[in-house]
Amino acid sequence: ATPETEYGRMNIGSRPSKRKPSGGIESLRAIPWIFAWTQTRFHLPVWLGFGAAFKHIIQKDIRNIHTLKEMYNEWPFFRVTLDLLEMVFAKGDPGIAALYDKLLVAEDLQSFGEQLRQNFEETKRLLLQVKC
Repeated sequence: ATPETEYGRMNIGSRPSKRKPSGGIESLRAIPWIFAWTQTRFHLPVWLGFGAAFKHIIQKDIRNIHTLKEMYNEWPFFRVTLDLLEMVFAKGDPGIAALYDKLLVAEDLQSFGEQLRQNFEETKRLLLQVKC
């Protein structure tokens, strides 16, 4: 859950928050979308997908963890990308995201937020496994 709808009602920035006022999620502009996730301290657009990628490559062959560590140590772009991801996790607070869910999400959808918060923790764990 994010306060994206509320941002759409505010007159901030030079453009509306959506490309089409009646459009759905696909019509959102990037800045309000990212800002909304930042407000919840969950930063979903930044980290979602990294955990699945790490998990896939490690499950494919456990020795790939050594390759990822070598990439982190030898490739500046990869190192900076993972360092930035670590910074996002340091700023993140799934507890605040859970409060947004409690206030804004229907009871039957609460489990989806729980799954995302579990994904957050697993991704953070895998990231630290690669970095350490």
